[in-house]
Amino acid sequence: MTVPVLVVDFGTSSSSAAVVLDGRERALKEPSSGLLSWPSAVSLGADGRLLVGSAAERRKRAEPDSYRAEFKRDLGERAPVVLGGRSFTAVALVAAVLAEFRGQARAAVGREVDRLVVTVPASYGPVDPRREAMLAAGAAAGFRSVELLAEPVAAAHATVAGAPFAPGATVLVYDFGGGTFDTALVRIGAGGASPTVLGHAALDDCGGRDIDALLAGGIATAGREWLDPLMAAGATRARLELGDFVRRIKHQLSEAAEVEDYFTPVTPASRVARAQLDYLVGPLIDRTVACCRQLLAAHRVRARDVDAVLLVGGTTRIPLVATLLADRLGRPLRLVEDPDLAVVHGAAAWAARSADRRLLPAATEAGAVPLAWELAAPAELTAWHVPPGTGYPAGAALGTLRTPEGALVELAAAAPGRVVRQLRAPGETVGAGEWLIAVQQEPAPAAPGAAARPAGARPQAAPHRRPGVLALVFLLAVVAGLAMSGNAPVGIVTGLLAVGVYYAVGRRRENRGTTRTAREARTTRETRETRRSGR
Repeated sequence: MTVPVLVVDFGTSSSSAAVVLDGRERALKEPSSGLLSWPSAVSLGADGRLLVGSAAERRKRAEPDSYRAEFKRDLGERAPVVLGGRSFTAVALVAAVLAEFRGQARAAVGREVDRLVVTVPASYGPVDPRREAMLAAGAAAGFRSVELLAEPVAAAHATVAGAPFAPGATVLVYDFGGGTFDTALVRIGAGGASPTVLGHAALDDCGGRDIDALLAGGIATAGREWLDPLMAAGATRARLELGDFVRRIKHQLSEAAEVEDYFTPVTPASRVARAQLDYLVGPLIDRTVACCRQLLAAHRVRARDVDAVLLVGGTTRIPLVATLLADRLGRPLRLVEDPDLAVVHGAAAWAARSADRRLLPAATEAGAVPLAWELAAPAELTAWHVPPGTGYPAGAALGTLRTPEGALVELAAAAPGRVVRQLRAPGETVGAGEWLIAVQQEPAPAAPGAAARPAGARPQAAPHRRPGVLALVFLLAVVAGLAMSGNAPVGIVTGLLAVGVYYAVGRRRENRGTTRTAREARTTRETRETRRSGR
């Protein structure tokens, strides 16, 4: 791959990106923090520009009303997002983050990066407005080529601990992220083919942020004496600070059995045990397990037929997640090198294999030509009568059309041949000049406008080129000349002049016909090409 591609895992709470060039992945660190995960946050600066990532996080303490995170949830909604008194669309906020990633990618490779691959939940189907919103955000960020990749497919491309998945394996992707829970049933492709999503399900209100809210509620209840005065002094700022505080405690509890931390240097210590976190998180994990079971039941897949459960997403770092999954689903758990970065690494691996997504023209048999019929009006193709690989005689009915009036019309063959491929399927509406079927003809097809003739018949010359016709013209002119002058030489001269005039007029008509036929053939070709290009 000689063209750089920016790969972005745009998450609800955090995002990560990498640039792929010449098959190699280069992760993009956030300049201000040096981390590979960027907060999915924006803040309206004093100069009217949007700050993104950690720069926005730092500014939220000074200007909380100009700050917004988790705006991915607003994609597809018409309501504006208000920052510091100004209204923005969710598309514009996503585009600002993507543009920042693009600038870092440009600095990393030393050239413009115009191609973007952005991962989206599998629930972003073809008619989902969030899908179009994400594409619009990529275009607004300046990318000329924007591709969407389902997050479960990207996760299946990530490097797993231990042996890779066997071709044909059925994997349940368990993606417990910061904002949502997504699960998908994936079939690993054979021969290096991309995995196939067999089905997916999601919980939009079950993610790391929902765990934060439960933990914050417990801390707020226990610390009401010191938290209430802070809330009274500035509720928005205090809520933002509390959110950062509980996330810090949650992350520490992934490693420690108990955590003691301070909201501010002057507030009492908050002590939280992992058992308390497990008590809060257990019901949420039960919901994710129920979602997985519903997905398997909907696709008639038994749990024992699942080869492995692949854990991705930062929330899977909570120890209770793996414990309950192994107990409730009873299937082997597979881990990735970094659950927070699994999706972006997998997407980079997918993007590096761009050759897999290039289509070459299909090979055609030598001598195969497409056939078209002139129709008075668009008609329905009702059936083909000669299957591919079968020969047919001249005049055979290759297929049947139904006109708008309801009449059936046969598509007859002008010459014998063999069907190579049917280009249009029964039930489709076809128009005049459209290529419907490809055949090998014997002999070559007649020129446009020429009438078909029986096989083996010799082509007839034009009248002015036939010796018998010219002799008859000469004799008639000689007789007419003798009758008028009574002089034999005059009659002979009259005959010769008549033959010359007749031949010249015939040649002129022949040239006009050839020109008209060529012009009609060119017009027909141009019409067909125009219809194919607009199809």
